[in-house]
Amino acid sequence: MNKKTILFFAAITFAANISSQIPDKELFISPLRDQPSLSASFAELRSDHFHSGLDYKTGGATGKDVLAIDEGYIYRIGVSPAGFGRALYVRHPNGYSSVYGHLKSFRPDIEEFVRKRQYELKNFTVSLFPQRDQFPVARGEVIAWSGNSGASSGPHLHLEIRESSSEDPVNPLMFDLGVSDRIRPVIDKVILYPLSGNSSVNSSRSSRTLRAVPLNGSYGVAEGDIPVVYGETGIGIKCWDNFDNSTNRCGIYTLELQVDGLKVYGFTADRFAFSESRYINSHIDYAAKATGNEYIHRLFIQPGNRLSMYDGHIRRGVLRFSDDEVHDIKIMVTDNRENKSWISFKIKSVSKPPIPPAEVICSKILPYGKASDFTADGIRINFPSGVLYDTLFFDYKVRNHTRTFLAPIHSVHNETVAVHERFRLSIRPDTIPAGRESKMCLAQVSSKGVVSYSGGDFKYGFVSGDVNRLGDYTITIDTVPPVIRPSFAPGANLTGRQSFTVTITDAFSGIRSYETLIDGDWALAEYDAKNNLLIYKPDKQYIDENTLHLMELTVTDDRGNRSVLKSEFRW
Repeated sequence: MNKKTILFFAAITFAANISSQIPDKELFISPLRDQPSLSASFAELRSDHFHSGLDYKTGGATGKDVLAIDEGYIYRIGVSPAGFGRALYVRHPNGYSSVYGHLKSFRPDIEEFVRKRQYELKNFTVSLFPQRDQFPVARGEVIAWSGNSGASSGPHLHLEIRESSSEDPVNPLMFDLGVSDRIRPVIDKVILYPLSGNSSVNSSRSSRTLRAVPLNGSYGVAEGDIPVVYGETGIGIKCWDNFDNSTNRCGIYTLELQVDGLKVYGFTADRFAFSESRYINSHIDYAAKATGNEYIHRLFIQPGNRLSMYDGHIRRGVLRFSDDEVHDIKIMVTDNRENKSWISFKIKSVSKPPIPPAEVICSKILPYGKASDFTADGIRINFPSGVLYDTLFFDYKVRNHTRTFLAPIHSVHNETVAVHERFRLSIRPDTIPAGRESKMCLAQVSSKGVVSYSGGDFKYGFVSGDVNRLGDYTITIDTVPPVIRPSFAPGANLTGRQSFTVTITDAFSGIRSYETLIDGDWALAEYDAKNNLLIYKPDKQYIDENTLHLMELTVTDDRGNRSVLKSEFRW
């Protein structure tokens, strides 16, 4: 170990490697008949979560045969307007389970079972747990057809493989599912971050971006002076992977940061728990995501980050040198098929600060590991323990507004800093509209002026609610009921139609519930939330044919505003 390395590594901490024993790659088959083409991979970076499986392209179409990847039995069935939409969960005898999401329809016997239970429960949204011997499946059997249900942005099949004992998702590409990948990951850029008020990069407290350029089969950085760093410094990287038969930018498998030939940080996407998925907001450069929708991996770990995918680190990956030397930096990126890319560059450390320490100006210092409170005129905030990823130099401001809000706009720090859990926010209104107290709510105002609903209830002179974003907040009121627009005219003859639709929208607080009655009896209407559609499929088991029917649809938003549609149709 050379002198530079000894100076740098004063303390060593290694996290437990989460990689388990390599499983039998032949345990499972592909869930589709076509040559696999992926649009998303395991642990891919998403808003507030890591992607928990693989997304298979279906050629922009729905209705593809979905095959059980191994024998087993259906242990759960889900139907929801959000999330996975229509989903099947299969338990296998080898210790794993598989999940198939965004489906169009289930195997006929499963479909019949689900529809019966929906009518019994009088709810479109159901989570059902059939008996173990009720729906056995064979390896390669068609158990469903692919679709675009739930929170899907286009037709595809979402496949997960979970460890049955924990329900933790594992990387499906540990198995041979027919996915071809001969393409190395792509590295776009590297960022250097000063991490404290005493730190600097090139005599500045701002981050420095180094553009990646192809070099000798991998990457270097664009020519320029060697960056000069002082104090605690972090590194970030923007990178992605591609698969054969696909142009989509997908997630990477491993990251490793080396300094002077020694590993100081590692990340491996083998598995994670759903309870830790929100730690993605600490794993990434959250400010880059909030301001530019850009995903950048941090190669350093914030103190409050408990993500299990880190497989070894020294000083949490934070660089701190005490010498006047040039250091070699190398970052390696791999995918599940052992394709590797790397980027190499140099940085120079200095032992004396090139600029004075930053002056700390804030409203209150909030330590990351403790519960904290903040109170000012018209606002109260409670941050439970575990909300913050790092100590926060909390900044609070208040300003008047030009809109018809019921309180000033309170700046609760800013939207570029992430929090892990919800915190309690209470704002006092300047005006209380008589008789409309229940319609008052918190609203967040983005840096672009977009106002979004944040819930809350009026009690003891404040509107209080639990929110999971920092930023600007105020109080507004929602008295506007949802809008209902049927696709058919009153009295329309819909005989022979397999389905018809009603569009339901709400301008602010969002749809909370709906109820469809046909001739006074509850009727199943499928809710496609992303397209604001209710889809009713007439069924002679529940209504008479060749008859004039009365539909009564009631839609309620989250502030209790209600709209009712009554319309006759013949079917």
